[in-house]
Amino acid sequence: MRGIIRSQGDRPRTDAGWAERRQFRRKAVIWAAKVEAKGGTFDCITLDLSLGGARLRFSDHVEMLEQVVLVLEKFGKFQGEIVWQTPTEIGVQFTEAPEAVAARFGNILPLDS
Repeated sequence: MRGIIRSQGDRPRTDAGWAERRQFRRKAVIWAAKVEAKGGTFDCITLDLSLGGARLRFSDHVEMLEQVVLVLEKFGKFQGEIVWQTPTEIGVQFTEAPEAVAARFGNILPLDS
């Protein structure tokens, strides 16, 4: 079962206990992207990535645990679900295997664990 991070204020909770449970290293980026959700397709900015998910600057409303597709022009589409949100950001947990995500990023963006 996946855990949901509850947000506080405008930022997701980042206590030391959570950081120690991260399975994959995160890479800071600033990339334009789109999120395809049941309510439509929305522009967003990718703030960081890992083999397990992404943090996005996102001003539209989506439901927690909603299934979405993150579209990164250079790398394709990534299936995922919303696992946390604040008024300005969302966290998408990829539902694809980390190996499949890593294969698409290749050497352009190494994201080893």
